[in-house]
Amino acid sequence: MRLWRHKQFCYDGGLFVPFIMSWPGNPNQLGGKGKVREDLVNGLDISATSLALAGIPIQDYMESRDLFAKRFKPREFIISARDRCDFTIDRIRTVRTKQFRYIRNFLTDRPYMQPNYRDEWEITKIIRKLHAEGKLNPIQDRFWSEERPAEELYDLENDPHEIHNLAFDSSYLEELQGHRNTLENWIKETDDKGQYPEDKTNLKYMFDWWGEKCVNPEYDIFR
Repeated sequence: MRLWRHKQFCYDGGLFVPFIMSWPGNPNQLGGKGKVREDLVNGLDISATSLALAGIPIQDYMESRDLFAKRFKPREFIISARDRCDFTIDRIRTVRTKQFRYIRNFLTDRPYMQPNYRDEWEITKIIRKLHAEGKLNPIQDRFWSEERPAEELYDLENDPHEIHNLAFDSSYLEELQGHRNTLENWIKETDDKGQYPEDKTNLKYMFDWWGEKCVNPEYDIFR
C-alpha cells in the first residue's frame, strides 16, 4: 500500500504480506484445497524454494530456505530495512517475530515524513496543515512530528495496528532487550552496509537529478 505509514516504512502495513504459492502437482492442492501456514517468510526464501521445486541444488552460501524442505526449520525472526528512498536518506531496521515487531530508528532527528513523492497529494497537504494547526489527535499527530523515538516495540497480537509503543514500558524490558540483541547481532554478522555513509558518487547523482528536494545534510557538500 502507498499510504504514508506503509510503503517505505517498517511497520506491518508495509511488510506483512501473505505469500501465496501454486504449482502443478502440489499435493496440498488436490481437490482444490490449499494449506495455510503461519511461518515467518523472508523474501530471500523464494529463491531457494523455486530452485528446490525445479530440482536444482541449493548452494550452501545461500541464506534462503526451501519452504517445503522435509526438515524445514521455520524462522524465529525476520529482519527488514529502509535506507535511502529516492532522494530522502534514512536508516531504519526492524525485527519481526511471531508476536512482536521491534523498530530501530537510527536518525531520530529526522521526521518520519521527510520530503517524498506523496507530498504532491492533496490529502498529504491537508494533513500537514492540520498538524501545523495542532488539530490532529496525539495518535494521528505522532507520525507527522519533527522527531521520532530511537526504538519502537509493538505487541502485534494485542495491537495489530502498531499504535502503542512499548519500548518505554518496563514490563516489556525483556522483550525489548531480546529483539535489540537480535538486531545488533544481525548488523555485526552481515556487516550491514547501512551503517556506512553512501558513496559520494551515488549522492551526487541523486543531487543532480532531484536538486532542491535533497534537503538531507549528506547533500551539503554539493551545494
